[in-house]
Amino acid sequence: MERPKFKFQGIDHFAMKVRNLEKSIEFYVGLLGWRLNDGKESSGFFGRPNRFVSCTDRHHTINMFEFRPKDSSNDLPVGNSQDNDQYGLMHFAMEVENKEAFDAWEKYLRSKGVEFVYGPLLHSVNHPEGDNRSFGENRAMYFTDPDGNVVEICCDMMRLTEDGDVDQEWHAERIRRDGYDPKDVPVSRIHNYKYEKKEA
Repeated sequence: MERPKFKFQGIDHFAMKVRNLEKSIEFYVGLLGWRLNDGKESSGFFGRPNRFVSCTDRHHTINMFEFRPKDSSNDLPVGNSQDNDQYGLMHFAMEVENKEAFDAWEKYLRSKGVEFVYGPLLHSVNHPEGDNRSFGENRAMYFTDPDGNVVEICCDMMRLTEDGDVDQEWHAERIRRDGYDPKDVPVSRIHNYKYEKKEA
């Protein structure tokens, strides 16, 4: 059977294990301003308490399930989800509209004592403000929730054409918006890795 012709619209939601629903709700709803929409004291999936929170007009962006290790410990994981060697979530990103919104979130989070794991920075090898070592052209800042999951806030992710090339109009408009002349800033190249199915 062939793959359906319909494209995915993007990531819809995450389901995460959390150690303490109350602390996680305070982080996502209290600190970040998401909405608490729903939940149960004992979910049908795992018999665990769960809550649905959202940063969009949809029912949930994250479905949080309260889990405790079998030994009943409540210790934080070693490091954070980007810096430890355990399998699972590395980070997830929330997009904001533009640099003004990005800067406002940075200022707000700093005022609340949030420590950044990485950034704020601009992932680019060509942009005058870029970090000269990573790709995507997006501004990004990374911090952790109460369970050590790394959360990213970003803006200005590179736009591509149907052919997989950098959208030239997007690039020029973005560079002008950042106060530079597009003639002075080369368009980043992307690798365009090709997927080839391995024979069994």
